[in-house]
Amino acid sequence: MKKSISSILIIVLALSLLLVGCASNEEAQKPTEEKKQTEEVAQKAKGLDLREVKEPVTIKFWEMAYPKVDETLDSLIAEFEKANPNITVERTHMETEDLRQNTQTAFMGGKGPDVVRSPFDHVGPFSIMGIAQPLDDLMSDEMKNMYLDNALPGMTLNGNVYGVPDTMGNHLTLLYNKDLVKEVPQTWEELIAMAKDLTVDKDSDGKADQYGLVYNLNEPFWWVVFHGGFGGWVFDENNNPTLDTEATKDAMQFVKDLKFKHNIVPDECDYNLADSLFVEGKAAFAINGDWSYGKYLEADTVDLGVAPLPKFKKTGKYAQPMTSGTGLIMISELPENKKIAVMKFIKFMTSKDAQKELVVKHKVLPSNASVYDLPIITEDPVMQGSAAQLKNGKAMPIIPEMRAIWDAIRPVLQSVMAGDLDPAQAPAKMQETAEKKISEMQ
Repeated sequence: MKKSISSILIIVLALSLLLVGCASNEEAQKPTEEKKQTEEVAQKAKGLDLREVKEPVTIKFWEMAYPKVDETLDSLIAEFEKANPNITVERTHMETEDLRQNTQTAFMGGKGPDVVRSPFDHVGPFSIMGIAQPLDDLMSDEMKNMYLDNALPGMTLNGNVYGVPDTMGNHLTLLYNKDLVKEVPQTWEELIAMAKDLTVDKDSDGKADQYGLVYNLNEPFWWVVFHGGFGGWVFDENNNPTLDTEATKDAMQFVKDLKFKHNIVPDECDYNLADSLFVEGKAAFAINGDWSYGKYLEADTVDLGVAPLPKFKKTGKYAQPMTSGTGLIMISELPENKKIAVMKFIKFMTSKDAQKELVVKHKVLPSNASVYDLPIITEDPVMQGSAAQLKNGKAMPIIPEMRAIWDAIRPVLQSVMAGDLDPAQAPAKMQETAEKKISEMQ
């Protein structure tokens, strides 16, 4: 009996020790698990841009840059790949509208790019369709603090950051050839008077060989410069179109008069003709964007000056270009390894060194705040003129309905500039088309 009791006591004691040992092991494992969880949280808090790509990955990069900018992009991509040997970047160029349409089509088919360099206004359709990846929680604080205060908001919609700008502005400015223009006009009346004197038929064949002003006559992005100067805007506070206004009529009459009354612009002038005439020294003034500065500065036939577009006497307002920029948008539904690669690519392309290269070679305004302290901006009259114009601009709406606005303006503007439509009839036609196209989107 005593032997049985002793045996039972030994078994109970062994079980107790076993349980204590298990409990001790569990307690010992807790700090390790908690540490692991803490490390995981900390790693996520860092942002994907600070994490490493451990396996080889290829990211497809689609963009819409001008040819000269493409050369710079290739140089930067080579630097990025050298610093990140596990990441390969495949660049594909296409025109702006093709980029938007092809990205949408490819995404719906389960293919396409991993990251695109797009105008700000592509955020609208890309976010609505679920194409653009929200980046708020993917960027480290270090990365977020790299930029101008108004940079990330420019690609933010409904509270989500959908892209990171690499250029700011993308705005139209007044360009002038210093060989022909000795004093910058402050009002449109002054510019028109000067442009009349500078529109010259040198060989007396009845056709001008030199023009006072050149710009893309039939493109809405250029027309809104005048519309804004007359006090107009394309939406109200509820994003309803506001094209049936006196400002619209005034702007349409003004651009028509530049051609038919003042005779200071070519009869037919698209972007390529305006660009060619100005770079060849055959135009005194041009309206073109900051993307064009690099080309003109390299030309021996034009001594480039950049200034804000003049004031309108009727309103006392400066001509008001829409401001935007280009930025990098990550495509949604990527695997994590590719997300990390894309975020590291975006961070590199918006770094101080990369942005400095874009400024030096192409005279664009950067998104990286630290670049604005460099002499390449503070001591450059072209960059100063561009920055001054940026202050007179207004941010382009990035809502999808903006597409309807462009489509409503274009055919009416073309009819006015062809002399087929009275400017007084333009506002109602544009408003009707805009409302119809927006209703079709809903």
